[in-house]
Amino acid sequence: VLQVLKEKISSLPDNHRDALAADIDAIMYTTEGDVRIYYDDDGRKFVSILMRFWYLNGANLPDEVPGETKVFQIVFGDESTKEKRHLLTANYEFQREFTEGVKPDWTITRIEHPRLLE
Repeated sequence: VLQVLKEKISSLPDNHRDALAADIDAIMYTTEGDVRIYYDDDGRKFVSILMRFWYLNGANLPDEVPGETKVFQIVFGDESTKEKRHLLTANYEFQREFTEGVKPDWTITRIEHPRLLE
């Protein structure tokens, strides 16, 4: 996943790279999309969780980005100072092994930023 992500990011224009970044305070809403518990052939137990994030981003993107939810005009101070924000979505799938005695480390197994990383 990491190598594919590095390759995709290196070919993106700067404004799309900026749009991938989300401050923790910019995340407006999160929800789990799918939770799976499964066992492999050796009896090891795994949990996989797909999380969906909606976040505000001020990257310089076109007014209509496919896959984007909405463009906001936020006014700070007076009417002459407007800051455009895009409400973007991101999907991350996390996986962890829950077999007894295994370190409790989560691994990102899938990253989707619709229309930004395609």
